[in-house]
Amino acid sequence: MIDPIQILFAVVITTLTILLVVIGIEIYRILQDAKKTLVRVNDVLDNVETITESIAGPVEKMSGLVEGFHQGMGVVNLVTKIIEARAKKAEK
Repeated sequence: MIDPIQILFAVVITTLTILLVVIGIEIYRILQDAKKTLVRVNDVLDNVETITESIAGPVEKMSGLVEGFHQGMGVVNLVTKIIEARAKKAEK
């Protein structure tokens, strides 16, 4: 005959087995959702990289333009100083 302790153990083991199976299924579903989320995050980061590269090119060109303008102004200032120096010499 089966003792009450054996019945209790069988019930506990069955309950724990069912509980662990359910927990395993839920963990699997959570990991699937995490994978989908990571794929979406990766897509967003790829888009951000593309946008950043698209913006970086014109900004670099604008920087070059500003640098060229700055150098051009330096040349204009130099020419202005030379002209002023010649004008002062001509006055004397």
